[in-house]
Amino acid sequence: MKKGLLLTLLCLLLLTSAVCAEEAGRILIASSDRLTMYLYDDCCRIDIEDALTGRTWSSTMNDETAEGLKIIPAQQKRITSLLAVNCTNLETGLGVVNNISLKAEKELQASYELIENGVRLTYYLGTYQVGVQAELQLDGNSLLVRVPYSGIREDGGFKLVSVDMLPFLFSATDSAEGFFLYPDGCGAIMEFQDNAHYKEPTKLYSVYGDFTRQEALLDMFSQEEPQVMMPVFGMNRGGHGLMAIIEEGAETSRISVNSSNNIIGINYLFASFQYRRSFNDTRVATRDVRVFDKEDIRADYQERILFLEEENPDYSDMACVWRDYLIRTGVLARSPRRATVAIDLFMTTPEKGLLFDTPRTVTTLTQAQEILTSLKALGVENIRASVKGWTRDGYGETPDRFPLSGAIGNDGDLKKLLDTAHGMGATLSLTANFMEAKSNQRGYSQRNDVVYTGNHMILTNLDETVFMLSPDIARDKFGQFLKKAESFPLDAVRFERMGQFTGYNYGSRRYLTAAQTLDLYRGMLDETKAAFGSAEAEGGNACLLGHADFFTDVPYEDFGYQFTTTSVPFYQIALHGLVDYAARPGNLSSDLEREVLRWVEMGYTPFFELTHDNTEELMYTGYQSLFSADYAAWQERVAWAARQFTQGPLAELAGQLMMRHERLSASLVKVTYENGTAVYVNYAHEPVQAGGAEVPAQGWIAVPAGQ
Repeated sequence: MKKGLLLTLLCLLLLTSAVCAEEAGRILIASSDRLTMYLYDDCCRIDIEDALTGRTWSSTMNDETAEGLKIIPAQQKRITSLLAVNCTNLETGLGVVNNISLKAEKELQASYELIENGVRLTYYLGTYQVGVQAELQLDGNSLLVRVPYSGIREDGGFKLVSVDMLPFLFSATDSAEGFFLYPDGCGAIMEFQDNAHYKEPTKLYSVYGDFTRQEALLDMFSQEEPQVMMPVFGMNRGGHGLMAIIEEGAETSRISVNSSNNIIGINYLFASFQYRRSFNDTRVATRDVRVFDKEDIRADYQERILFLEEENPDYSDMACVWRDYLIRTGVLARSPRRATVAIDLFMTTPEKGLLFDTPRTVTTLTQAQEILTSLKALGVENIRASVKGWTRDGYGETPDRFPLSGAIGNDGDLKKLLDTAHGMGATLSLTANFMEAKSNQRGYSQRNDVVYTGNHMILTNLDETVFMLSPDIARDKFGQFLKKAESFPLDAVRFERMGQFTGYNYGSRRYLTAAQTLDLYRGMLDETKAAFGSAEAEGGNACLLGHADFFTDVPYEDFGYQFTTTSVPFYQIALHGLVDYAARPGNLSSDLEREVLRWVEMGYTPFFELTHDNTEELMYTGYQSLFSADYAAWQERVAWAARQFTQGPLAELAGQLMMRHERLSASLVKVTYENGTAVYVNYAHEPVQAGGAEVPAQGWIAVPAGQ
């Protein structure tokens, strides 16, 4: 008996020794009902064990398909580092950025201390005399990753440019099953087994856009930045999913998408927290030399990483997770929604002359009443109208301000138009641009009231005809506008450009960070809602959610990079039923029928920009994109499109959450809503069977739940 007990104890001891050897160097940090976090004693790696899925996620690349993958030692150090530090020498670096992974730093000093449900990690890179802290805490089914500004150290000539946080937590080889999701346009997917991404260059997406790269400031050879509306990215690898939401500091963060190549056969995706921007050195004309901000961005960054419960989650599941997060955190709330059709009424714009400008007016306020009345007679209901080009100098002569252009009418005419709109159940707003200024406009200083970049240059286009106003000046211009606008019973104000980028200003008199600018934008929207009940914005940046009720110019595809496998309506799935959004006007499309199908598929508000007179009047103005808009030629087609959304099954879905979007074939899409209704959209030129019914060629059907 004693001999058997002794043998049993010996076996247990040997087993325990083996386990301890296997776990050597791994320290238990925190645990919850579902997650357990471990830190390795070199402070360069964490593991998260998920009891629900049985999966272990690691900050080190731990994709099972990577077994046997040959990685050179330098890259091995890179993929086994919890973070990477990017720094430059402002005095002698000549714009060169050093990317330093923790394991590659010979003079690394690393330590940790336990905090509530987590750990605080402190790193000091002795070679560069730069230090950084990171805090990791378990919070329910998520991991909070925080990089506080108070933990930044810069003791020598090298200065911090950015921190790449957990660069290989979201990673996979080309053999893995799954995909990356990233916020290019409305959402984009890169499938790991899609060979098209191999050797493609890394892309850094600026969250909420880089306003120095907007179209109005570029020449014909420059490329506009993609629209990045969401601080979200995700991954499905081997049937298990992760998502990341940048909660703090998103306006100065970037999302990095990296494709596999000959040097490192791994795809990886991460958030990069920015501390200094770079600009071209204007003193060097023979080549491009980058200069970096002398002062750093004093931001606290926080990223929430969610461990998804769904088995084999797709982009629809991830969109629903982000939507639930927005509702749970109070950013958005459920409220009754009415199906609408958006109509922009374009008024007047100048035609440039040698000595004088000539106003080219295609709609007056009185004629706008005629347009609305005619559409109402054709059965168009719930119109959300906006007057565009109403200012004294016409559309494009920004910043916009009163008085009204005499070519379109007077204050009394605007009030009559409002009465007409309200009498037919429509709403009316004014479209205004306070962000940009034309060089020929008065009321601002081209030296003191404009944006300066970090190289002390004024932000303008090559011809110096368009300037970006300092955000605080834009706020002042809006305040002057609001005093007059409140005398009209408007229903909203549409802010151009506001939802497309977040600005800043390096001017010595008006230094403003991106975070301060964002506060100004939100304040302008909130003041508008307080005055009129609603606010609208061009673009769809998520930083304005909860402040704007309607967004225009929301893209329904990605920017078109080679590494992207396909675009997906992540944005639309997440926000349908909570906020209204529209794409570009349907009359600017070469194929209205296909445009309407896209609106049906993705839950867009139908949108048109109309004029009373023929748009040939605009041929020699700066507004030539409106090539076909006269309402007499368009009203029947507008009525046909609008009725599909404001009457019938689609009208009933206006306030419904979108639960799933599926591509059943190359030309057939199924969209399922929370009430069980399934909408089938057929892009093919012949009818197909789906949902127990026939979907017409280039048409759609809605199948109620249970049928």
